[in-house]
Amino acid sequence: METAAGQTPSMVEDPPEVSVAAAAALLRSAYGISAELRMLRSERDRNFLAVADDGRELVLKISNTGDDPAQIAMESAAMRHVEVTDPGLPIPRLLTALDGSSVVLAEAEDGREHLTRLMTVMPGQVGDLVRLPSWFAASFGTICARLVKALQGFGDPAAHRRLDWDPRIVSSLRQYAERLPEERRRAPMQRLLDRFESLPEATAKLPAFVLHADVTLSNVLLGADGIDGVIDFGDMHHTARVADLAISLTSLLRESDDPWPAAREFLDAYQRVLPLEPEEVELIGELVLARCAASTLISAWRAPLYPGNEEYLTSLVAGSWHVLDLWADLDPRELADRFHRICGTSRVDVSAEPALLGRRDSVFGGRTLSPLFYRKPLQAVRAEGAWIEGADGKRYLDAYNNVPVVGHAHPAVVQAIARQAGVLNVHSRYLHPHAIELAERLTASMPDGLDTCVFMNSGSEANDLAWRMARIVTGRSGALAADLAYHGVSEATTAFSTNTYPPSARPAHVGTFEAPRTDADGRQPTEEDARQRVRAGRSELQGHEVALLAVDSVFSSAGILTPTGDFMRGLQDEVRAAGGLFLADEVQAGFGRGGRHLWRFEDYGLTPDFVTLGKPMGNGHPVAALITRREIAEQFAGVDEFFSTFGGNPVSCAAANTVLDVIEESDLVARSGEVGAQLAAGLTELAPAIHPAVRVRGQGLMVGVEIPSEAGVTAEELAERLRDHGVLVGTTGPGGQVLKVRPPLIWQTEHVEIFLKAFALL
Repeated sequence: METAAGQTPSMVEDPPEVSVAAAAALLRSAYGISAELRMLRSERDRNFLAVADDGRELVLKISNTGDDPAQIAMESAAMRHVEVTDPGLPIPRLLTALDGSSVVLAEAEDGREHLTRLMTVMPGQVGDLVRLPSWFAASFGTICARLVKALQGFGDPAAHRRLDWDPRIVSSLRQYAERLPEERRRAPMQRLLDRFESLPEATAKLPAFVLHADVTLSNVLLGADGIDGVIDFGDMHHTARVADLAISLTSLLRESDDPWPAAREFLDAYQRVLPLEPEEVELIGELVLARCAASTLISAWRAPLYPGNEEYLTSLVAGSWHVLDLWADLDPRELADRFHRICGTSRVDVSAEPALLGRRDSVFGGRTLSPLFYRKPLQAVRAEGAWIEGADGKRYLDAYNNVPVVGHAHPAVVQAIARQAGVLNVHSRYLHPHAIELAERLTASMPDGLDTCVFMNSGSEANDLAWRMARIVTGRSGALAADLAYHGVSEATTAFSTNTYPPSARPAHVGTFEAPRTDADGRQPTEEDARQRVRAGRSELQGHEVALLAVDSVFSSAGILTPTGDFMRGLQDEVRAAGGLFLADEVQAGFGRGGRHLWRFEDYGLTPDFVTLGKPMGNGHPVAALITRREIAEQFAGVDEFFSTFGGNPVSCAAANTVLDVIEESDLVARSGEVGAQLAAGLTELAPAIHPAVRVRGQGLMVGVEIPSEAGVTAEELAERLRDHGVLVGTTGPGGQVLKVRPPLIWQTEHVEIFLKAFALL
């Protein structure tokens, strides 16, 4: 018998010497069961199939003396734990002896005492003795993940033990490389073991539990159309989840001519139950290779010691070399990247790439069609809450992005998206409660009469549909918008996005009204001013009568304006008096940004014919909505139809419902008002340091800082300086001379203080 410090005890102790007759006698004396027995395959223990006189099939398991009694107790407790946490998992059930115990201490013919257990037999054929069916890889991945999930929460001190089969510590088997039967394999194996020296440290920080650690083909039983049994908890120990996965995956890949298709099917199924972390996926390939290496080395060590069991002890060698020959010479980065692509984790973490800008320019048509912010464009790699991190590792306070209205990567929204995406995502012509709930919540938040909701994917689509409806309902074809307005990117909405083209290019069916800028003497436009401006806009229409007046409730592109309620009602009432309909575009203004109501048009006492929602609705997930009156929708439907394939799909609606939940639970409307007031007050105090004529305006967390031409500096230049100080803002307004401060609504006082500190440095 060969011994070595630190080796698994049951690997260096001889298996029990127990005859069939002795096992049958033990079964009668300890359990009161008479049965016919036959010996089963095993490496370290002695297992017997017992067919009792009453027809029951049982397994008598006589453990190696090297096994710790505490370890046997742990295995038994784990099996009972799984029975409770996932009763549907097909694992054996333990039977109690005549004295009520689950484990019996029995003396064998070899003079040693062995711990003995009796358990039910699982049906099916042993996986490594049959041709694997086409469904196996996916079923195997599912059963492996279910068992891991079932064991989460189970703990036992005996689990913290060392096993020679553990792929994380394969380099400790280095001494057996020189015993590999083929001399040509020895030096490459030594180099491979050098590569695996880092595995203990690399896996130490990964999710780890007390796990089965041996769900392999020899321990699963196949039925006609599924896996009917998982057996042998003898290798249980505390290990990294990905190491447990790699043990199972290796077992499958040994039997696959081309390992990649089998790996994909296994991992797809596994992740439907338990999504993996990118750091885990990074090591799958390495751990598979390590497990293959362990199989060849342990065989080289043990097969000569037990020549009578050589066939079993060498059964994994050919398959292990098959995988090693295919993958061991691959660059580790290439191997990891392949698994990242399979698992969907390849694009989560992005590092700085010097050539990225050039690559973008070559396929985006330069920077004229899709311009970037900043003279030195920012490569963003991750974001959380109110912060964005660049590829250079620098964190930036986000004072610009309204799309993540409840903060970047909000965990509740991420959870909702991920969970629903893992269950169902399909077009909106199937019935689903998420869309109905969202429509109910949105219409309930609107004034009486706005009772009909239509979903689509973007604010542009929402405004486009409102325009189509208005034309049919009114029988007219003219549109009015502010002199600097933005309402979308479709052909129709671009026509009344008047900030995107010069006045000379304005279509004949589009007229403008002057945005409500405060006069130099501080006078704000009145209701009568609004009415006159609507009339002036109608006069610009060439051969058209007005069907729709669209207004962004914060006049963002005009420089972030705060008109009076009288002015806004004047717009609404005058266009209706002229036979047109009124649209409140809440894409930028809505979801509580104004700090008083959920919708900004409510501040003005308006009752729009259309309300459009977009960008922030799903915190970045593509979902938008048009809210209108039933009679408008029905009149439109009598002439035309609208269908958005994935507008209102279950995943988008789960995201949007969760955004509403977060806004309500965190009281973000009130917070926007309070924090926005702090922001505006601080900016008003600091602005004269730039120039006495600098003006601050806005409401809630939508603030504009107008930089006059006499200030000697442009808003764009100030935005560049703020970026240098770790703060991101935008520019807007006539000539781009207004700093746009429009952060996520989760900003708190501390974020205002950081922003003002950076602003003071300008």
